[in-house]
Amino acid sequence: MNILESEASWSLKKINSEKLITADDTAVICQSWNQLDRYLDHLKKSFPKNTLHAVAIKTNPHKEVLKHIVQLGFGLEAASFEEVQIAAQTGISYDKIVFDSPVKTKKEIAFCHEHFPGIKLNVNCIEELQRIPENPSFTLGVRINPMINSGSPELYHVSSNESKFGVPISERDKLLEAIVKFPITQLHIHAGSHMTKLNSAILAIQKLVSLAEEANNLLAQNGIKRRIKFLDIGGGLPPEKIKTEKTSKMQKYALKMTELLPNLKNYQLITEFGQWCYFYTGYAFSKIEYVVKRGEKRVIFIHLGADYLMRDTYSKPRGIIFKTYNSFGEKKNTELQSYDIAGPLCFAGDYLMKEQQLNLIGEGDWLALLNTGSNSLGLWSRHCSRTVPKIFGVDFEQKKINLLSNRQKID
Repeated sequence: MNILESEASWSLKKINSEKLITADDTAVICQSWNQLDRYLDHLKKSFPKNTLHAVAIKTNPHKEVLKHIVQLGFGLEAASFEEVQIAAQTGISYDKIVFDSPVKTKKEIAFCHEHFPGIKLNVNCIEELQRIPENPSFTLGVRINPMINSGSPELYHVSSNESKFGVPISERDKLLEAIVKFPITQLHIHAGSHMTKLNSAILAIQKLVSLAEEANNLLAQNGIKRRIKFLDIGGGLPPEKIKTEKTSKMQKYALKMTELLPNLKNYQLITEFGQWCYFYTGYAFSKIEYVVKRGEKRVIFIHLGADYLMRDTYSKPRGIIFKTYNSFGEKKNTELQSYDIAGPLCFAGDYLMKEQQLNLIGEGDWLALLNTGSNSLGLWSRHCSRTVPKIFGVDFEQKKINLLSNRQKID
């Protein structure tokens, strides 16, 4: 039994024994503080000490979780103005917020200038620079499209020639001209999500460093004191199980990057990892509502499906582990049977898994869904208008559990 499974077993018993849920609570979501701290600490130790790690809000936008991250000294990356406002309510220092929306309005930019001094704002295109105040109170950056293949699935590939994200690196002259003309001190890339080609990802960063070096030389030649100071390298590494006895992909990525690019030390690095930080730090439970026969198949109907795990049902399952418990939260040790796991939404594709081997299970039992910490709550679907269940924060080491938010009301 792994750490997260042990924690989940304890949590379900605790939730049931202390009556933290009612009969109306057909599902609950849990955030492991211990596992989140473990991943954040590993990320921090993998990179140079002065790196700002701005964790992507969209991956898990729960305000109490974000507050926890901020209290540990981390930053937050906002992909919308709404996320900037959420970040601002966590007690964060504004200079630790990175604002990356590709469709910022003039009003949003002006609001950042007036109310969020120090925020790091990355424009998505040359045209957006025309909306920047003459002397912005924020750090101004520009997103670069490195035009490389980082091994991301097509759905998450953001570095193609026609990507909607960033100024293509092929427009180098336009970029250098803009850096001289506008108060830019930061360059940003995000080569892709779920990247599998680390060498390509590092090549993208190499292109960023090269552009920064050329830009700073050009600024000096023009007698301009301003320099590119910050390099925002985005996120994009897929989730991984970190083990103390084994070098992680994150460590390999950071080490190789610093070894191959010695000039990185001349800049403050910024990262925007989200899914990597969260994936193995969350879990959820659903009551089994029905167990039915459909021909030769057994189908269990649960209360979490494509509403909670949109990415897994609409694209590709990411490695959810399913465990079964009885109505008291005790692990089941019955014989194994094959089940299709159907979610609650009214469309034919709402299955979390088919032909899944589970201990014999019945109505009123619980199904645990492990490894659901990222891009789950943050992608909650309004399809069928089902509401978000109660969310708990769990400190397994201290044997404490606290309610982060009540079940959402329909109004």
